[in-house]
Amino acid sequence: MSLQDLKEQVAQLPAKDRLELVSTIIQSLQGGPQLNDWQFLVARPHPWRKQLFIKGRKLLASSVWHDMLANGMTPEQAADNWDLPLLVIQEVVQYCEAHQDLLRFESEEERHRLQDKGVSLEPRPAA
Repeated sequence: MSLQDLKEQVAQLPAKDRLELVSTIIQSLQGGPQLNDWQFLVARPHPWRKQLFIKGRKLLASSVWHDMLANGMTPEQAADNWDLPLLVIQEVVQYCEAHQDLLRFESEEERHRLQDKGVSLEPRPAA
C-alpha cells in the first residue's frame, strides 16, 4: 500500500476516527522529547490539536516555523519578525523538525474540517 493510498483511506474516515488515529500516531511518536522537555512551548486544551504553542501567546509553534520556511527567514529574522527571543525561535525549529508528522496530520485534519464546512481552499482568480 502506498502512502497516497493510505491518505485516501484516512480521508474517508469520519472525523472521530481520524482524531483517534492522530492520537495513536502521536503516542507512537512520543519516543522523542516529551511535553515537559520544552522550555518555551506548552500544550493548550484543544478538541483535536496536539501540537504545542509558544508560552504566553496564542501562537502555534508551527505557524512561526511555516512562516520562516515560506519566507526564507533565518532564526534571527524570525525572532525580529515575531518579536520573540532567539532561543524561543530555536526551540520552535527543533520542535517542528522533530514533529513533522504530527504537523502534517493536523494540517490535513484542518483541511478536511474546512472542506466539510464548505470553505473553498482554492485560490480565487485575480480580478
